[in-house]
Amino acid sequence: MLSAMARWVLPVPTGPTSTTLPACGGKPAKDPEDKEIPWTYGPTQGGASRTHALGTGVDGNRPVAVGWQCRLVDKKRLTIRPFSLASSHPLFGKAVLHVGLFDRGGTQLATERSGTISAQNASFAFDLADDMAQRLCDVVLWFAEP
Repeated sequence: MLSAMARWVLPVPTGPTSTTLPACGGKPAKDPEDKEIPWTYGPTQGGASRTHALGTGVDGNRPVAVGWQCRLVDKKRLTIRPFSLASSHPLFGKAVLHVGLFDRGGTQLATERSGTISAQNASFAFDLADDMAQRLCDVVLWFAEP
C-alpha cells in the first residue's frame, strides 16, 4: 500500500523556480517602488502642547488613532494613513498633523503639514523631492492647531 501511494507524490521544484511560483492564498508581491517608513510621535511629556497630548491620548483620553501607516509610494510620494481611527474625537476639525521628515542620521530634512484632521479626512499624502525621498528614514508626527 505504501509503495502505491509513493507513486502519486509529485516532485517539489527546487532552486530558483520554486521562489517564483505563487502559493495559494499567499500575499501578493509588494511593489518594489513602495517602502514602509517608521514613525513616532513627537515628545508627549514636558514641553508637549495640550493639543499634542490630547491627540496622542497621553492625557487619559482615547488617541485620534491607534497608530499610523507611513509609506513612500513610487519612490517620491509619502502617504500617511491612520490605523484604527477614532469614530469621534475632540480634535476632529480643530487640529492638523505636523510631519517631521528625518534621515538615517537624525537630521531633519523638512516639515510638512496636513490638512485639518476629521473622521472623514485623516489620510494625507505629500510629494517629496527625489533627493529627500531617497534620504527619508523616519517620520515624527505632532498634533497642532492649524
